[in-house]
Amino acid sequence: MTWATIRPEVKATLAAVVAPAVVHDYQRYTHDMSQFLALFKTSAGVISGWIVTREGVGETDADHSTNDTQHRIKIRGYYGLKDADASELVFQDLVDAVVAAFRSNYQLNGAANHTTPMQAPVIDLRMFGAVLCHYCELTMTAEEYNAWG
Repeated sequence: MTWATIRPEVKATLAAVVAPAVVHDYQRYTHDMSQFLALFKTSAGVISGWIVTREGVGETDADHSTNDTQHRIKIRGYYGLKDADASELVFQDLVDAVVAAFRSNYQLNGAANHTTPMQAPVIDLRMFGAVLCHYCELTMTAEEYNAWG
């Protein structure tokens, strides 16, 4: 197990919940704002996009032959605000659905030995380019056990 095997499972779990949103398994960048916004638009032209990234990795000594590797994962979600559609309620329900999906798949289909419960320390509004969007940051840690040598 490595980040290379954990990352696709995080992306797949997330994508199954947020469809038809766009899900990227790395941080996207471009100098052209219209191109950047296009990376997060659904086929219907609505901003609904998610990014999976790793904010850090650490190891601890588990016993005399194994290290625990902890991958600190951050998921960022963007969802176009539309007051007439009560988009805040839709987005809040979506956040809850994502948290529940990871709760029931705590080993990421075998890619991790264990994940910590997902946290949602940030749920608010942000300007995304020139578009006001609902925004969240979700965090969790995926652990893998590595034998020495």
